Amino acid sequence: MQAIIRKLTILTASFFASFVFVMASSANGTTSLFAQSPVPDDTVQLDENGNPVEDTSTNTPTQPSPEDLTNPFTDIHEGNYHYIPILELTAENIISGYDDGTFHAYKTINRAETLKLILEAFGNLSKEEYREPSEKPFEDTELGEWYTKYVVIAKNRGIIDGRENNLFKPFESVNLAEALKILEKTLKNYLPTSPQEDPFADVQTTSWYADYFQYAKDREMLNINSDNTVNPYQEMTRGYLAEVIYKLKYFGEDYHFGKATYYGAAVQGHGTASGETFDMNAMTAAHKTLPFGTIVEVTNIANGKTVQVRITDRGPYGPGRVLDLTSGAFKKIADLHEGVINIQYRVKATK
Repeated sequence: MQAIIRKLTILTASFFASFVFVMASSANGTTSLFAQSPVPDDTVQLDENGNPVEDTSTNTPTQPSPEDLTNPFTDIHEGNYHYIPILELTAENIISGYDDGTFHAYKTINRAETLKLILEAFGNLSKEEYREPSEKPFEDTELGEWYTKYVVIAKNRGIIDGRENNLFKPFESVNLAEALKILEKTLKNYLPTSPQEDPFADVQTTSWYADYFQYAKDREMLNINSDNTVNPYQEMTRGYLAEVIYKLKYFGEDYHFGKATYYGAAVQGHGTASGETFDMNAMTAAHKTLPFGTIVEVTNIANGKTVQVRITDRGPYGPGRVLDLTSGAFKKIADLHEGVINIQYRVKATK
C-alpha cells in the first residue's frame, strides 16, 4: 500500500501500540492509507519544558523518509509546490502523468482534463450512469473521445451547461474561477454561501464567482497571496488543480492548510502570549486560536517533512498564514531562506 506522507515521528512506543491505521475510501472507490485522528491525550513525548521531542525508542516503527516515497514521475521532486498532493492523488489513481514518465505540474490544464480529474475525485462515478448518446452533447464534443463520458455525465448532472452557440471548448484552458465552479457543483453536499464581505481583495461580493471562492476559503483550498489576493482569472495548472482537489478531500479529515512562517533570534528571550519565555530552538509555535499547550503536527507539502510543535503564542496575522514556527522547528521541514512555506497541520494532542 502506498501512503504518501504520514511521517509519524516524535511519538512514544506506547502510542504506536494503540495507534490504528485505517483505509480511507476515496471518492472513486480507491483507497489510501491514513492514520486515524488520535483522541487527544498525553501520549506525545515531551521534554522537561513540555515541548515535543523525537522518540528514539527501538520499538517505535519508522516511516519512510521523503526520498523513499513512491514517485513515478521524473519531473516531480521535493521542493515542487504541489509535491505531496500530486503523489497522494497519483497513489489513489485520481491523477496520472504522461507516457514518458513526466507529470508537468506547471503546464496549463484544459477544460476536458479538469472535468475528468474533478469527476474522478468527487463524482462517485459508476459504469451504469454512462450511456453513449446518439447525438453530440455539444457541437464541439465528438462522440467516442476519451473525454466524452465526462462531458455527458457533467451535462446531465447540471455541472456544466456549455458556452455560447452550444459549445464546450474541451481543449481551452480553464481559469481558477471556472475550475472552482465545476468542482463545487460536482459535490453532492455543496451549499452556496453568499459572502457578506469580499472573500479576497480581488474577489468582490458582486462577482459571479463570489460564492465559489467563499466556499473554497472556508475550506482552506487556495493559495492566498500576501496582499490577500488569489488571482481568480489565473490559468490553472495541473499541479495547482491537484493541490486544490487534495486540500478539499482532506480538509474534512482533521487536516488544515495554509502558510507557515518562522520567528527566531530577533525575539529570543522575549515573552509569549502564554507567559512562557520564547526559545527559538524549542519545538513551539504560534497559532491564532488553538489552546496553549496543544501539540500540532506540521507537514511541508513541498517535501513531506514533518515536525511536531507545542502552541505557546498567538499569530500569525497575515493573509493565508496559519502558523508561526520557531526557527528551530522551521529548520526541521524547510530551509530558513524560504521564509514562507505551504503546510498542512493537524492537532495531535491537547493539554
